[in-house]
Parts: sequence; C-alpha cells; structure tokens
Amino acid sequence: MSAAKRLGALGSVGLLAMTAACGSSASGGVAGVPKTTMNMGTVSAYTSLDPAGAYDAGSWMVFYNVYQGLLTYLPGSTVPTPDAAQSCNFVGTDYMTYHCSLIKGLTFSNGDPLDAAAVKYSIDRVLTIGSETLPDKQPADNGSGVSVLLSTLKSVEANGSTDVTFHLKTADATFPDRLASGVGEIVDPKAYSATRVLPGVSGAVVGSGVYKIDSVQTKKDDTGAEVPTSVKLSLNPNYKGAYSKTKPTNSGVTLSYYDSPADIRAALDSGKIDLNANSDLASKDIVSLEGAQQLGKGLQVVEGAGSNTRMMVLNTKLAPFDNLAVRQAIAKLIDRDAIAATYQHTVTPLYSVIPQGIGDQTTPFEASPYDVKPLKAAVVRQSLKGVSLPISFNLTYAANSVGGNAEAAQIKKTLEASGLFKVNLTSVATLGKMIPLWAGHKLPASLTGWQPDYPDPDDYVSPFLGVNNTFGNGYAPAKIMKDLTPLSLKQPNRADDSTANTFATIQKQFAYDAAYIPLWQNKQYIVTQSDVTGVPLTLDLAAIMRFWMIGKS
Repeated sequence: MSAAKRLGALGSVGLLAMTAACGSSASGGVAGVPKTTMNMGTVSAYTSLDPAGAYDAGSWMVFYNVYQGLLTYLPGSTVPTPDAAQSCNFVGTDYMTYHCSLIKGLTFSNGDPLDAAAVKYSIDRVLTIGSETLPDKQPADNGSGVSVLLSTLKSVEANGSTDVTFHLKTADATFPDRLASGVGEIVDPKAYSATRVLPGVSGAVVGSGVYKIDSVQTKKDDTGAEVPTSVKLSLNPNYKGAYSKTKPTNSGVTLSYYDSPADIRAALDSGKIDLNANSDLASKDIVSLEGAQQLGKGLQVVEGAGSNTRMMVLNTKLAPFDNLAVRQAIAKLIDRDAIAATYQHTVTPLYSVIPQGIGDQTTPFEASPYDVKPLKAAVVRQSLKGVSLPISFNLTYAANSVGGNAEAAQIKKTLEASGLFKVNLTSVATLGKMIPLWAGHKLPASLTGWQPDYPDPDDYVSPFLGVNNTFGNGYAPAKIMKDLTPLSLKQPNRADDSTANTFATIQKQFAYDAAYIPLWQNKQYIVTQSDVTGVPLTLDLAAIMRFWMIGKS
C-alpha cells in the first residue's frame, strides 16, 4: 500500500511555468448565496482527481468538496452521518453486512442519475483498479494503494435504485468510517472507466458534491510531469445531501498550489489569498502572527484540534532494536517537551499511539516502565545490563519535513547526553524516498508523521501491525493481532466502555513493546485575512476542509 495519504502529501520543487485549462466555464451562481469567490492556498497539491487513483491529503481535500460519499462527518463529529444516503446501518449482530438506502432523485453535476448502481460501480471500480490482475498486469491506480481501505469488503450488491448492501469478509465496525473517507466517493459510471483512472491531473471530473470543478491550471515540473497550479470550483446546483440545509457562504473557490510555506506566507502578506487551506505554515510564522494579530486587524490565526501524529519507528527485526530493553530505553529517554520546543510549542507532546480526541486515549508512555524521573539516565543504564554501551544506530528522516532537522537534532542531543546512545542522523530528500526503505525493511529507526484516513482509534493501530506493516518494522504482537483487534472490530459503538477498554489494553501493549514511540500531536492552524469567516466551523478531528462554510464579512 502507499503511505502517501497517511504520511502527508509530497512536496514539489523546481517547477517550470506552463499552464493549461480544462473543464467547463463557471456557473451563474446559486440563488441566495453571496457572489463571493474565496482564494485559498496550500503546498499540498493533489496527485489525481480520481478517487480510485489518489491516496494523498491534497487530493482528498478536493474530493471532499467535489464528490459525495454515502456518509460524511458533520462539523465537530467523529461519527459518520448519511450524505448521499438517507440511512445506513449494520444488518444483524455479526457486523459483516452493511446496508444503505440512498436519497431518492440524486443526480451528478451533469444531470446523470446517482443511484445504487453508481455506488456499486464506484466501489467495485476502486477494487478493480487497485488490483494487479488487469490484462497488462499493471496496477492501474498509479500505485496509490487506496484500495487497501476496502480490504475487508467481499462484495457490493445493488437492489433497485436506492438500496446498496455491502458484504464483508470479516467483522468491521470501522466500515462506515471507511465509506466516509476519500475512497468512498461516488463517480458517474458514464464518465469514468471501470479499469482506468482519469488521465493526468486535469481530467474532466463529474461528481455530486457541494462544488463542481470549472477549470484546472497546470505546469510541468523538472521531470516533465504535469502538475496542478490551481483549481477553480463553483457551486453545484444539483447537490442534495447532509449539507443541503446549510447555505454556502461563498459561490466559488480558487485553490492555488505553492512550492513552500514561505510562498504561502508571502501570498497572505500580499493579500493574494484569503487563507491557507491546510496547516502548512512554518511554526515561526504561526508564532509571530499569533503575537502580532489584533482582533479585526491584519492576518488572523485560527487554531483547531488536530489528529495527525509524529513518532519514532523502531525496527523490531534489526539490531539494536531487536532487543526490547533497547527500545524501552529510547522511550524512557525521549524528551517530548524539548521536541515540542523545536516547533515553538505549536504541537502537543503525545504519550500514546492514539492521539487526544480519538476514542478514549490513555497515556501509557507516562506510566511504568517510563516513569523513571528524576534519575533518568542512571535508572535507564540499569535496564541495559549486558548491552555494550554506547549503543550506535542510524536515525533516518525526510529533510523536507517541516521542522524535521531541528527535531532530529534535539533527539540526538537528548539520547547522546545520557551517555547510552550514539545517534547517526541520516536524511533523505523527501518522504517518498523513505517509503521504499520501509517496504524493504531497511530502516532500523526513522521519524515520520501519521495522518489518519478517518477519526477512529483503529486507524492508529491496524496499519502498524504485521510483518509487512506500513513501516516494515516487523511489529506483529499476537495478543493484539489475534485477539484485541478482531474484538475491537466487533464493537460498533466506538464510544462505549467495552471499546475503550479494548483500546486501553492495546495502547498499553504498544507502549510496553516500544516499536512505535509517539512524539507529538499536531494542532491545525489556518491564517486568514481579517474579513474571513467560518474557518472555526471546519477545523476538527475529521480534518475535512469544508470550503462552503468559509466566507467574508
């Protein structure tokens, strides 16, 4: 599978200017909606406009606004609610059959009917394109790996025009969350091939979301590949769903893509954009702007809860981290407050693989065996009896990760100050360079971020498990994989005590094994011009930027 979506979108450098347009012209507007176009900027450019061909943050940001799924997350909620569906529910008590009834009379933006057959087509298409069984034996999803989110799905059944039934291979209480993610977007069968994704980055999009795409501007990067520079959206007058009763506060959005956080800051300072559409400004800019802002004057900083995490990954199959005591020693010595300081405290120290706000988070990395203060180094040394000191290892990270250099340097400083470790820092240019190293099980230790697909604790657990897990670190605890995770997937009420108890046990085991050492949890920061409204309504743990809620006073 690809880690691109979960680990953050890859940046681009060295772009050569060239533009191209596609799509139809903007509509005349929707009655009662302010004729206001919002100009937004981000460094997270999409990689594809096709839900079957993208698994990255930039693409999903566009998807959530131009496509529609059976389910969505309302502002502030981590529980899926019907969107294109009128209702959805599990059938029976084994949580292996899921049924949805669609809203009657739904259409795509071009007027084609959106019915049960279209839903089945869309989901089947993701599985077909994500397979390697096509005639030419080539993965048709461009290697995105997004079909992994449907790994528990056995088949889809369409009954009549409005009834869809999903038959699962195993119990999966998170299946509604998966349908509410970017993989569950519904496409027009008449406009999308059953076996191929839309070509390039400017293919004609037909969705049923709040917006439709009017045009895309592109240019060539230094490899000659076409990349987007902006996308223009206007309201879809045919939209009908969860947000039908919420009147949009703008008539359209122009989303521009920039090469760096510094470029975003410059565009804000000049007034070229109304806001950044993602938390992609440097920490120093956030801090300086928070200090300078005055209510109603100048640039304003809006802060919201985040669900992204940062962690150190230790390979349980490679020396020196095939030794539990060594992994635990690292976890005992890590100074999360010092790491947060390198980000000027725009992040929050994290003591579990599951972040605050997602399920019932516990803090096992503050409990035994990690509560070793104040004689930390001396106590840790006792736990390493028989191990040759100092322990030398390579710590790999992506050089282009915001704050990554300072973070890695701080970790090296802390560990080496104990006299127990010698840390050799190794950087690669981008996250993309780390992915094959994880896949090849070649990294003893690495630093990475984690961006969830949906706000459920399972999405911070299951992808980390197994010999060939996302990070290739061989972590495969039998108790969690054979007992606890299957049990959690049979618990549909994700907020009740039984689910909480299951995940408390899982978090404790993760902490004891120390194959993943959580470092911090992000906060979302959106910087806006003084007249921008509605941003707080769309900053929540679901991490969906709901463009239609943003307007101007």
